[in-house]
Amino acid sequence: MLMSLGSVRPNPEVHCWFRLMGHFDLWTTRIGGVIRGIFNGMSFEQLPSTWPDQPLTDPGLAANVVDLMVSFGDRARGTLTVLLCGSDDRFRSTVIVELPSPGPTPTELCETALGPIIEAVRTAPGTALVLALGRSGSGSPTDADDQWATAARGNCAAAGIRLLGFYIATRDGIYQPPVPALT
Repeated sequence: MLMSLGSVRPNPEVHCWFRLMGHFDLWTTRIGGVIRGIFNGMSFEQLPSTWPDQPLTDPGLAANVVDLMVSFGDRARGTLTVLLCGSDDRFRSTVIVELPSPGPTPTELCETALGPIIEAVRTAPGTALVLALGRSGSGSPTDADDQWATAARGNCAAAGIRLLGFYIATRDGIYQPPVPALT
């Protein structure tokens, strides 16, 4: 069944219409007439219709799925989006955690935001996560992004949960900060 926005269509100079996987219509914000991405020019527009059947171990595919799941509103508000994956590393569900602003340090905030998620995930052995920090501002990497990535990896490792990837989602697109090895 196709959903149509009909008469509630937003300003066409700012918004754009997409048909995703042939199942529904979606309006999304475009700035300056283009959707810009940092992750090798990728966005959810490049998602194959079979993406739910593919594991999110490929960083390009995972970045596209993050772009689909983290709305521009989530990016502007500041959220941690958790993509729950089964033992086969395929997407199962999404949890969005609103982050306080201003908040504690990225390390403390990550631990607080992931705490309830980790407890729930421990009840389903084999579950893997893809995490995405939605934040305002440009796509330029920040020290806070690196702190978030390091904290996310450390929290997941300490809990024995596989982290398939950590991404930053901004108005400019998606990128994956480098994460140092655990010591």
